[in-house]
Amino acid sequence: MRGSIVKRSKGSWTIILNLGRDPATGKRKQQWVSVKGTKKEAEKKLAELHHQMDTGSFIKPSKLKVGDFLKQWLNDYVNTHVRAATAEGYRIIVECHLIPNLGAIVLSN
Repeated sequence: MRGSIVKRSKGSWTIILNLGRDPATGKRKQQWVSVKGTKKEAEKKLAELHHQMDTGSFIKPSKLKVGDFLKQWLNDYVNTHVRAATAEGYRIIVECHLIPNLGAIVLSN
């Protein structure tokens, strides 16, 4: 079974997704997702998450901040896909304007 639904309280459900085992430790990996509403809505969300896992578009939620994402984007994408002058312009914008003003915001999906 790749996931299950557990009732938490009236109108609140928890979806437990099984993400396989960690190759290093052998421990089972799970992702817990809270859903407010009816059981039917929780089942719909479970089906949606299964579809995302099947298509490879599932992204495990994390506490990644905008500043960390932008630094990763500069290193992983910009430096390999655009010309040096463009990359330098992006780096200046990100470091001087975006990270100081937006860097502490937590990204969520």
